Amino acid sequence: MKKRKISVLITGVGGAGTLGRELMKSLKLSENNYKIIVTNSSSLSVGLYDDAKSYLISEATTKNYINDVLNICKKEKIDVVIGGSEPEIKKLAENYDLFLKNKIVLLSNCEKIINLCSDKLKLSEFLIKNKIKSPKTFAFHTKKDIKKIVSYPVIIKPRTGSGSRNIFLANDEDEVVFFSNYLKKYNLEPIIQEYITNFEEEFTIGILYADKGKLKTSIAMKRILEGALSVRDVRINLKNKKKSVVSSGFSQGYFDDFKSIKKFGEKIVKVLDADGPINIQCRKIKNEIYIFEINPRFSGTVTSRALVGLNEPDILIQYKIFNQQPNEKKIKTGYVMKDLKEKYISKNDIKNLNEL
Repeated sequence: MKKRKISVLITGVGGAGTLGRELMKSLKLSENNYKIIVTNSSSLSVGLYDDAKSYLISEATTKNYINDVLNICKKEKIDVVIGGSEPEIKKLAENYDLFLKNKIVLLSNCEKIINLCSDKLKLSEFLIKNKIKSPKTFAFHTKKDIKKIVSYPVIIKPRTGSGSRNIFLANDEDEVVFFSNYLKKYNLEPIIQEYITNFEEEFTIGILYADKGKLKTSIAMKRILEGALSVRDVRINLKNKKKSVVSSGFSQGYFDDFKSIKKFGEKIVKVLDADGPINIQCRKIKNEIYIFEINPRFSGTVTSRALVGLNEPDILIQYKIFNQQPNEKKIKTGYVMKDLKEKYISKNDIKNLNEL
């Protein structure tokens, strides 16, 4: 029996590497039948011109945002909504019951999980409390807090949010103060986090976990931290000449079974009591795995995962709409690398965008 076409609204379809754009690309790789509608608050977002029907809407921080999304849902008879940017994911989750009332499936974890994972200090405390390895993390208030640092380098980053923005490697006390004060200047609360070495063993783990495990998939990629796309920062310590690397938001790397890594990820989602997509960033030192980031959403790696055989947004939509479990199939082993592609946009293209 042929299944009906599902109408999906994807928000936040920006430029290269943005989550909304990757979600869009992933669903286009599916064999299932989708009508894709996309949105963004900027007319210069490349994803708005990628063949799908698109709308310009208000920013997530405005009072009109949810009404804009709901109006599009009614107009386009939307079945499923997926947030494609951090502010939108949070705002949509806050209004989960409103979408449920309108019989629209919101592919999202609950607000509680999103708030926990977005607060890096609380997340670290939560992981340690549950006996899960996590870098030592503490807030920076004054120079006195530097005494808590055991060794260098350390990571300086904002306490809330996710992604690779405003993340710095500090090799000494002066750099800790400089980068921390820089964040404070822009009203970002700085935290200091122990740097986990062995950047050659960094993994991104994707877990789909719904209805207490009735739906469960896992996939792991060993990240390749080479080149401008994959690397956020590289530092050579002037004293010991050791190299430290921080990854960027552009993930590329090697896919394999990685059983122990996936099993570890599956343990984490149970501890979190997640109900949706979870993405875990971690590094492995010998037999120990250290988590330094958990994103309670789809990952920017969704297209890469779809290319090797695990299309997460497609799987979750089919489960939520048709109660369909994914076919058991082995993922492809190999590398998925990213590239940038130019696109010409005319003034007429911009004029022809749908506005509410």
